[in-house]
Amino acid sequence: MNKFHIGLVGAGLIGRDHANTLSRLLQVGEISIFDQDTRRAQKVADEFGGQVVASMRQLADNCDIMWICTPPFARRQAIMEACRARRPIFCEKPFAITKQESAALKTAIGKAGITFFMGQSGRYSSFFVKMKSLVEDGAVGTPTMVWCTRLGRLDPRTAPAWRLDDSLSGGTIIELGVHEIDFVRWIGGDWESVYARGSSDILIPGKFQDTVSAVGTLVGGAIARIDISGANPRYLWQRGVEGTEGSLFFDDSNVREVVLNRPGNKPKIYKVGDWQNPATKENLSLRDQAITVLKALAAGDDPPVAMEDGIAAIQAALAMRESARTGRVVQIRKSK
Repeated sequence: MNKFHIGLVGAGLIGRDHANTLSRLLQVGEISIFDQDTRRAQKVADEFGGQVVASMRQLADNCDIMWICTPPFARRQAIMEACRARRPIFCEKPFAITKQESAALKTAIGKAGITFFMGQSGRYSSFFVKMKSLVEDGAVGTPTMVWCTRLGRLDPRTAPAWRLDDSLSGGTIIELGVHEIDFVRWIGGDWESVYARGSSDILIPGKFQDTVSAVGTLVGGAIARIDISGANPRYLWQRGVEGTEGSLFFDDSNVREVVLNRPGNKPKIYKVGDWQNPATKENLSLRDQAITVLKALAAGDDPPVAMEDGIAAIQAALAMRESARTGRVVQIRKSK
């Protein structure tokens, strides 16, 4: 079995979660960690094993794969360093926050000839995998609407400053909403057009777009709907699929269940497990994602979630921001 030397870039909240998972995998032989905050990097290294390195260049020159978990605004630097060193990349979503940046990074990665694995942990969550398989098996017939509602509140007193700055995070719809955007696309197909309304009036007025509500169409004809907020004191996270013969429903308050409803039948409940290992506190979708990525790397296979998937999510998110700004429907791509 190949044992990889992981170059972990970023030791914040999500970086720590990845370190927890990577430190427990048989495919991982060594973890090096770089963060601008050396004390934070050392804390993660002490907790999960690994060594802190002094520079991103040193990290890139000695690892087998760059595992990028920085905030969105800092990912460009890490990706370019990986390109210089010709190292494969795993990168958390979103890998860019503007159209120009995503295009430039795509070009750089292509010229470097390296493999890029897009982080999209939602595709490995047991409940969403079950929803995907049920749709593919025809449980709801032809999908007519795919929807997501994700509400919560970022506390400006404790949240990192970058999360509350559109220029650094891309706003809620890019930094957080690409999870929901990708889920809709994964289940229902490519986004065709979208109309959105947004608000920047609550957390950091005029500086941070904290709330977005969007409705659109998918290339296959289904309706898409996303409601997302980082400024709502109520926590709510639900996803669903409506179809010609039934519907699927997931509620984060009961993460062990996916519910199938069909006319004239009692709801069918699928038990799909929890999101976390209670003993190790691992995020199980991050674990399954890392295992899949490292297996593909060892075999030389194509990325399970590719850069094009990341670009498609960014395009849809930017279209929502544009629509919210202009009040107009934004066309993303032509229908087939």
